[in-house]
Amino acid sequence: MNLAQYEGLASALMGLIGTVILFRSSYSLEPFEGMVWGGPEVTEHNRAVRVKNAKRSTWQRVGLGFLCLSFFIQALSYY
Repeated sequence: MNLAQYEGLASALMGLIGTVILFRSSYSLEPFEGMVWGGPEVTEHNRAVRVKNAKRSTWQRVGLGFLCLSFFIQALSYY
């Protein structure tokens, strides 16, 4: 195998990893409770939702990063 084939294989692997990560974290963000005067239970629930949404958003960025790296490696293999 030559260098271009190794780069193509690396690109495909990075693309697969990025696609799986994006698929696993691509569901829409969870909504917050709508009650304004909900008390401590609603506040605690909204805090937990905020943490889960932040984690999901981080994983979406990681998956997109893998896909961008895949495209970059693929572009390198052409030259």
